[in-house]
Amino acid sequence: MEKQNCKELEYWIWLTQIPWLGAVTAKTLVDVFKDPRTIYNADQEQLSQVHGLTTRQIDSILQNKSMERAKTILEMCDKKRISVLTYENTFYPKMAKCPHDAPIMLYYKGNLRELSNTVGIVGARRCTQKDKANVIEIVKEQTHNGLAVISGMAKGIDSYAHTVCINEGGYTVAVLGNGLDICYPSEHRQLMKRIEETGLLLSEYPPGIPPSRYNFPRRNRIISAWSKRLIVVASGKKSGALITADYAQKYGRNVEVLEPDVIFLPQIE
Repeated sequence: MEKQNCKELEYWIWLTQIPWLGAVTAKTLVDVFKDPRTIYNADQEQLSQVHGLTTRQIDSILQNKSMERAKTILEMCDKKRISVLTYENTFYPKMAKCPHDAPIMLYYKGNLRELSNTVGIVGARRCTQKDKANVIEIVKEQTHNGLAVISGMAKGIDSYAHTVCINEGGYTVAVLGNGLDICYPSEHRQLMKRIEETGLLLSEYPPGIPPSRYNFPRRNRIISAWSKRLIVVASGKKSGALITADYAQKYGRNVEVLEPDVIFLPQIE
């Protein structure tokens, strides 16, 4: 990585670490100023002209100009072979940029490629043999039609979706709710390694951030944003799969729910 590129990445990371700035505000700032370095150099008057930016957020930007945290994160990424995908990168899918709460940058490991035809497959952690059989048939169908499979590497449906896709020679993306130097659940180490070798590991969180119940709903929105359509299998009430489906509907994605004992295979456009 060239020094100039590293310096630019530091500004992207810096923006994501500012207190009181969430994904929506960070995206708004990038849309207005075009790049984080310009935001870093903006004064109070320039920042106050941004619609929706609060006094607390302006003060937080102006008072948090240290780059030490960003440099530390970038050094950790380099040591752990984690790369950074910024909002301006052409490999950041256009459809994933559209949601108002799209992350301005993501961390990744594996094989980054251009993605446009994708299917998200999510579901319950505890599932029946029938559910598993349904997922196997669905993923085979989607993979053989050239779709990349997006899921969350959780137990149950998610892990089956990733595994079948890999076994069928397909490309799968796992979106994690923690840093990419941490495997969660821990028993998925081999699966995580296989995804890194043949597909893509993706996270909004820098290395060292452990999984937490607050992280997973945010993770689910990324699964929805990166999926052209979403298939929900064996979801329970208030489950993460239904949260993912809610995000997908908000983003205008086609959501298909697999009813008991029925396999619905969407038509490939």
